[in-house]
Amino acid sequence: MTKVKHLKRCRVCNGKNLIKIVKLGKMPFTDEFMTFKNIGKEFLHDINVFLCKDCQVVQTQHDVEVNKYYLDYQYSVAHSKIANKFMSLLANNINSFYFKKISKKSILEVGSGDGKQLHQFKKIGFDVLGYEPSKILSDIANKNKIKTINGLFTKDSLNLFKAQKKYFDVILLTYTFDHLPNPGEFLDISKKLLKKNGILVVEVHDLDKISKNNEFCLFEHEHSIYLNKSSATKFLRKYDLDIINFNLIEEKYRRANSLIFVAKRKVDVNVQKKELLPKNNTSKFYFDLKKNIYKGIKNLEKYSSVNKKNGKKIAGYGAGGRGVMTLASMSNSQNFKFLIEKNPKSQNIYAPGSGLQIVNLEHLKENPVDEILVFSFGYMDEIKKDLKKYGYQNNQIKSFIDVMKDGYV
Repeated sequence: MTKVKHLKRCRVCNGKNLIKIVKLGKMPFTDEFMTFKNIGKEFLHDINVFLCKDCQVVQTQHDVEVNKYYLDYQYSVAHSKIANKFMSLLANNINSFYFKKISKKSILEVGSGDGKQLHQFKKIGFDVLGYEPSKILSDIANKNKIKTINGLFTKDSLNLFKAQKKYFDVILLTYTFDHLPNPGEFLDISKKLLKKNGILVVEVHDLDKISKNNEFCLFEHEHSIYLNKSSATKFLRKYDLDIINFNLIEEKYRRANSLIFVAKRKVDVNVQKKELLPKNNTSKFYFDLKKNIYKGIKNLEKYSSVNKKNGKKIAGYGAGGRGVMTLASMSNSQNFKFLIEKNPKSQNIYAPGSGLQIVNLEHLKENPVDEILVFSFGYMDEIKKDLKKYGYQNNQIKSFIDVMKDGYV
């Protein structure tokens, strides 16, 4: 049985001034896919999202035992052209902005997955090292000659590197920092592992963009905190780190709701180059966030029921966190025929929460549907091209973001 630990204090400032923003009842892990016989046996638990009024960090107040979960974790975007282009751009921009004149340079990526991102750094001359809790993904990385340590990054990791006198020019986390149960402890550790003038590069989901797109599906058991420019800046300053760049990659090249920032230790920062502290969100921002979440779920349920009433067959596209959590939040997700994934992690598996079968694109040949609702909206152009090969026109492909906003469309 999965253990859940409930907290009573802010993850960042240890304060008690917490208010609940929203509750999503009985939600699953995003990646705990099941066989048919195990449908209904998956982990389900409420997700309550809080705001700390002292430090302005939005967060969950429960930790779920994840050792076994991450051991079997297999998520990868290596098959996506868009994702691969982003990874190449990230590596080249970090190099050209900060290390162009340095021949010997090193990077540690925490949550390095199958090593695809580190491969881009290796190609341009970085000495690379990954840290990855998933044995499956770390084995793939090592097989591809991307040196990767299999395990969770902890205080013991700091002692290991210090004993080896190993320090890094870059420490990178892409959609990993907001998974850490104690992100402040990580900042303290990483700061001690950076070389002089070394940089910490972090990519997380931007809370302001979550609100704008109404992506409540990103409130997950796996996520501990939700940052925007303001709360990220304050948070890092608490640990003597200053954000020096929010514009490492142009907005048009980022993935969905990405917030990327570059930080340095205060002692290494030119004061003139610090990012100005953005304003906090108002209380109305959080009120509207809650209201729009519940409205969005109702609009999705209406979309599902109207299509069924009209005799239309619908399917979802994208078995990542967005698809799994959105469907799990709906009371009538069973109206969907199945959930499409370009490269499913296995055959004959089902999404947690909704119990929908996950199929590949070939499944559409013998099981056509009238309309496809896309959850992986950041890859919409790529998805439309793939679906066109199976006879689907653009008017048959809709983004769940649009449906949540506008209702049945």
